[in-house]
Amino acid sequence: MLNFTLRRIGQSIIVIVLAYTAVFFVLNVLPGDPIETQISNPENPISDHDAQMLRDYYRLSDPAIVQFGVSVQRLFSGDLGYSLNSGQSVARLMAHALPSTLALAGVAFLIAAMLGFVIALAAVFAPWPPVRELARALPPAFLSIPVFVTGLVALQWLSFSLGWVSAVRDEGLRSTVLAALPLALPVAAPIAQVLIQGLSNAAAQPYVEVLRAKGLDDRRIIFGHLVKNGSIPTVTIVAITVGELLAGSVITETIFNRTGIGYLTETAVRNQDTPIIQQSSSRCR
Repeated sequence: MLNFTLRRIGQSIIVIVLAYTAVFFVLNVLPGDPIETQISNPENPISDHDAQMLRDYYRLSDPAIVQFGVSVQRLFSGDLGYSLNSGQSVARLMAHALPSTLALAGVAFLIAAMLGFVIALAAVFAPWPPVRELARALPPAFLSIPVFVTGLVALQWLSFSLGWVSAVRDEGLRSTVLAALPLALPVAAPIAQVLIQGLSNAAAQPYVEVLRAKGLDDRRIIFGHLVKNGSIPTVTIVAITVGELLAGSVITETIFNRTGIGYLTETAVRNQDTPIIQQSSSRCR
């Protein structure tokens, strides 16, 4: 388990480094000048003096490799740069948006864990074969449906049709749960699949017959022994699901108008706010 965890951490570091590098150079070769765009932006223009300060700060007159080196040096010193749109510190903007994203990801993970657990129990222990087959078919279905589709369906059904929660106003936990539902489905799928495999293996072990011979009923065997032993492999996918939750928040927060990291990233893309794009995209992997 320790070796697996260390490998995962190493892989995550490599992915973050590659993502940061790729995003930097892709944004660098894109046509257009984001600072000129902000100068001519009628909603939030910046002065020529501020524009020149940003050019000097980001060393835009230097080659791309020099800009990248300066960016990495500042990153290690804790300087994430400044927004080209608002002039505010990127670190401050992300710190302001992070609690909303963490709340969304936390609720989505709880929903995904409970849903995956119920699906796995039904797939392995349901007394009716059609129920077991249906439960086993759900995880692939959850993975095949895009988050934006389930998000729009949930918004239309729960908000516009049933009126359970407002589509435009933040209603606290109810709004968070609504946004977390579509985000939880693709995360519940791997949890359910790993649990199904783990519970199936645990149920096939010889000690199950020994427990029955001692007079334990199926409920005590399942919840007292099989669930505990069969759930151990799910620990290995926690890091993967956290990454999926953060990446999926970009779409979910845009659909449900939540001001988190995802919404901040989407707004930055529309406004060509490259410092925010670079920092937030590397942290969603």
